[in-house]
Amino acid sequence: MKKILAFSGSNNSQSINQNLINITASKVKHNDVTVIDLKDFPLPIYSIDIETQGIPEEAKRLKKIMFGHDALIIASPEHNGSMPAFLKNTIDWLSRLAKPGQSFFGETKKPVLLLSTSPGATGGATNIKTMAELMPWWGGDVKGTYSLGSYYEKFSDGKFDLNTDQELTDLVRLFESTFK
Repeated sequence: MKKILAFSGSNNSQSINQNLINITASKVKHNDVTVIDLKDFPLPIYSIDIETQGIPEEAKRLKKIMFGHDALIIASPEHNGSMPAFLKNTIDWLSRLAKPGQSFFGETKKPVLLLSTSPGATGGATNIKTMAELMPWWGGDVKGTYSLGSYYEKFSDGKFDLNTDQELTDLVRLFESTFK
C-alpha cells in the first residue's frame, strides 16, 4: 500500500479547490491518503535575504511530510492563467531545501495527479497545463490531470453531480492503478 499526500494550492478559507481535494481524496480506496492544508505551513514570501537567515522550520516540516509520501494529488486554483502566488511561494521554499540534482518532492519522482476547478468554463486548465510541464523539474511524474469548470453548477448540497462524481471516481481509480 502506498501513501498519497493531497493538498490544495489555495490559501482561501472557502477554497473550492480544497473542497475538490477533500472529495477526491475520499475516493482513494487502495492506498493511504493524507490531506494537508498548506495554510498550516506559513512561510514568508521567498527572498534570498530571508534565506540567508535560515530556511523556515515550516518549509523543513513540509519537506519531511512530502518525502514521507509516495504520490501527490494537488489541486491548484488558477490566478491570471498561472498558479497562485501562495503555491508558487511554497514551491520556491521547498526548492531551496533540495540538494543539487535532487527533486524537492522526494528521493524519486512521485506520481502526481493535478486537479483544478473554478467558477469559469475552463476550470483552471491553463494553469494545470503549465504545472504539468513544470512538474518533472520539481520531481513529479504527472499521471493525470483534471480541470473542472463551472464548479457552482456542478456542486450543491455538499456533493458533485453524478457525472462529475463518476469522473472523479474513475480518475482516482486510474491514478491508483499507475503505481501499484
